[in-house]
Amino acid sequence: MIAEVCGDEPIRLIGFSAGAYVALQVAARMPEKPLTLHLVSPAGPLETGDYLGAMAGGPVFGAAMQHPHRFAALVWAQSFCAQWFPGLLTRFLFAAAQGEDSLLKADEQFSRSYRDVLQACLGAGRASYKAEIESYVLPWAGLLPAVKHPVTIWQGSCDNWTPPEMAETLAQLLPNVQAFHMLEGQSHFSALRTALAALA
Repeated sequence: MIAEVCGDEPIRLIGFSAGAYVALQVAARMPEKPLTLHLVSPAGPLETGDYLGAMAGGPVFGAAMQHPHRFAALVWAQSFCAQWFPGLLTRFLFAAAQGEDSLLKADEQFSRSYRDVLQACLGAGRASYKAEIESYVLPWAGLLPAVKHPVTIWQGSCDNWTPPEMAETLAQLLPNVQAFHMLEGQSHFSALRTALAALA
């Protein structure tokens, strides 16, 4: 679909968080395309390190890997809260925010946008959200050597959603990382804001 739409035009893919997994999957399937990748706060393969304890979403990923019924119940609970108590869910998810992400809790525009995303992903998009996590937690590090396109990584030094060690391992395993921006004092979403401002 992407190849049909873009033809021979250059393609720039931006993968944020678990979206990095999707972007890398796409890039690996388009080896001949003039494509560049920007991975922001990237969620890398879980099998490449002991990351779950340092990830805010670690319990969810761990359940998806080892306890499918518990994971299904967690997704249902997340969906229920997103639809009926989105503000409460947002506050819960940002309770342990670090670095500049802690400032975003007081930003009403950000909070409102984040609540909208939660309601979309965990409402009508709940099945897709569940399937994406189930796919992400499977081993996929073997895909990385096939991604020959130029890659730039943007990572917050205080990220406790996707820890810096995960991005550093990705940088070692991908064959064509041209730049690695370690953003001091920034975390998951603040790194996204910085990266998008620079790319714009």
